[in-house]
Amino acid sequence: MSLLLPQAHVSSNFFESEQADCQVLVLGGRAPLPSWLSSVAAGRTVWAADRGVDACMSASVTPSRVLGDFDSISKEGEAWLKHLGAQIEVERFTVDKDYTDFQLCLNHIKGDLLVTGCWGGRFDHTFANIFSTLWGLELGVKIRAFADESEVLIPLVAEEQVAVLELHLLSEVSVISLLPLSDLCEGVELRGAKWELTGATLAQGRPYAVSNVSTGEKISVKIERGVIGVYCFFEQETK
Repeated sequence: MSLLLPQAHVSSNFFESEQADCQVLVLGGRAPLPSWLSSVAAGRTVWAADRGVDACMSASVTPSRVLGDFDSISKEGEAWLKHLGAQIEVERFTVDKDYTDFQLCLNHIKGDLLVTGCWGGRFDHTFANIFSTLWGLELGVKIRAFADESEVLIPLVAEEQVAVLELHLLSEVSVISLLPLSDLCEGVELRGAKWELTGATLAQGRPYAVSNVSTGEKISVKIERGVIGVYCFFEQETK
């Protein structure tokens, strides 16, 4: 199964559904470029959490459902939700709650998920978001990617079978890193990079497989056991 992003075509046997069945969740971190969000949201069900509504408004993307404690949404975002009215299902939670807005969403969504609006904020938020990948699996949610136009992290999970990932790059990637999200990642293979790996074991406490570079337009990763984050950074042109 595959996932088509503006900067890369991603395929993996870890994905369960067709690309169109992958839902999009917009969080309240750094907002993706409106054109990027509009592209990935086309033909998909879109959810928004709190300030993620502002990103949707900027991209003219109407979410089907909005959740959160609404402690960071702008006044303009609130007014936009009110204007849309019954088109959107809104569920509000108290600020004094046990779970983050993202984790609340994981308790309501089922299936494959692309998460954006997840970068550029506080480290503790980013850490909690990435490692909630494991919790999402328990809840029946497979996160295909945390992504925007600059950063992409794909959690690749190998439990009952070897997991394989292929990235066909549509834009130049500046950095490729493999980040262990489980204690150990065993049987790791990396191809299409300057420093390749074969049958490697990567430990969460020794995350050395960072700052690699691609040698072409295709990158492949395989893992026999564990959960590894395949991270790519795409440098944006500045005017």
